[in-house]
Amino acid sequence: MPKGTEYKIAWSQAHQVYELDHTPFLFPLTDESLRSWLKLIDAFHFQAASGHSLTACKETKQRGSVYWYAYKRVDGKLHKKYVGDVSKLTLANLEAIARSFVEAPEPVQQHPQSPARKPTLKFTNSLASALSIYGFSTLPSRKELISRYRALSKQYHPDTGGLHQDMVAVNLAYDFLKRYVSR
Repeated sequence: MPKGTEYKIAWSQAHQVYELDHTPFLFPLTDESLRSWLKLIDAFHFQAASGHSLTACKETKQRGSVYWYAYKRVDGKLHKKYVGDVSKLTLANLEAIARSFVEAPEPVQQHPQSPARKPTLKFTNSLASALSIYGFSTLPSRKELISRYRALSKQYHPDTGGLHQDMVAVNLAYDFLKRYVSR
């Protein structure tokens, strides 16, 4: 990154507009004129109306793509942030990036977690427990058992919003009932 840049973009209190300073010339800037200038220059210093600043440099990547990066030295350490291509560079975007170098990021608000759910199925290693989990009053046929297993798996599988403990109970009851069901 260069120590100084030939171009400076700063807020003009007198004109209430951003100006491109290419000494001895001053050019008023809008987002559209900024993008036109950025095609011609490789680096510039930006001073926001709030006083925050940064230096932006154009960098060409290996495949020929051109992107802008912002640099700022904070507490003796040089920080770098991706800005994007020319189409993403606006004066408001530059202000936000300059501010982000020195201000702490806003904390991410986390959604309150719902209270922990408790398992609804409990297998106690008995035929009665296995039959009640599957909703059978008597021993089912093999086909009925497989059909009910698939339905309960869809209902209680953790990938579909079920609890792991409920799926374990479904599997244990299935393994238990398989021993009693005729082929």
